[in-house]
Amino acid sequence: MYPQKDNPEDSISKKIDQHIKNYAKSDQYQGTVIVAKEGKIIHKDAYGYANREEKTKNTIHTQFLIGSLTKSFVAVTVMQLVEKGILDLHTPLKLYIPNLKNELSEHLTLHILLKHQSGLSPHLERITNFENKDVTSQEIIQIINTSSLSFSPSTQYQYSNLNYTLSAIAIENVTGKSFADVLQENTFDPLQMNHSGVERIANKPKERAKGYYKNAFGIKNDENIVSYALGSGDIYSTVEDLLKWDQALYQNTLLSDKSKSLLFKGENATFGNYGYGFRIQEYQIGRGKNKNGILTRHGGTMDGFMSNLHRYTDDRLTVIILGNIRPFPIRQMTFELKEIALGFKINERNRKTLE
Repeated sequence: MYPQKDNPEDSISKKIDQHIKNYAKSDQYQGTVIVAKEGKIIHKDAYGYANREEKTKNTIHTQFLIGSLTKSFVAVTVMQLVEKGILDLHTPLKLYIPNLKNELSEHLTLHILLKHQSGLSPHLERITNFENKDVTSQEIIQIINTSSLSFSPSTQYQYSNLNYTLSAIAIENVTGKSFADVLQENTFDPLQMNHSGVERIANKPKERAKGYYKNAFGIKNDENIVSYALGSGDIYSTVEDLLKWDQALYQNTLLSDKSKSLLFKGENATFGNYGYGFRIQEYQIGRGKNKNGILTRHGGTMDGFMSNLHRYTDDRLTVIILGNIRPFPIRQMTFELKEIALGFKINERNRKTLE
């Protein structure tokens, strides 16, 4: 008999697995990972504990809060409603959120919000601490109405959770449904993302991991109520569900090519390389220094959770990392898994960024 040849993809999966385990064995990482090329899964696995107190291990079906990756879902939902003629990107918010104070509602549009060019405070908790109970959209508006703009809209870039919270409230107001229900109908159900949703006290998912924070004194539970992060950090999901989402963005399942061109139309670095709900950057292709591809990405942090979804579009390579311990070097880890998946050794190529 001839010796059986190793499958190159099996070899890559083993290298990825060992690399992740090097992080996990020192408690630098726990969570789930999926790496896919052209929709075909190269590697998927779970690492560490979903619940450290009960010694429950993470599985590939464990759910995690995805933090600011929620924003990508908001942007897609806005564009779905734009395609239906229900929302307009350049109409003042006054039409969609009439109880928003005039200073904000007359000068802000969905385009400005999605691009993070509003001048709103970066975080709701910088206005008031609202983390310890579920809050309603109307209560959030009341708090936002106490704020003011730090610069004239469209003149600068400043990342703000409030931009996407207001976008989610506009979605709720024009549909007459909760943000959760709109996502369920427009995205989760069509894509059979059966392990994803919007978290609230009444519907905390049973398979969700607990979040943890690590410092010099040890590892402790780090969780809170997330309703204050409406539209900016309140979605939970799994790596398999997020891969379905990623692959749908290569098709016209959710949006037309015209709408997707706006999602992935990044501004220059001064304006954050930001499209609608995605950062748009270049990444190195091959060993040459002059050929670059397009990376569309977003990540997130929510209490003891971190997430990253990188779409190396010219290679049709997707790397998704979900974790329930922080901090850990998630962007570095994402870059390293991409290098392995493309057949390179870590640090083999001369690069300018970790993307």
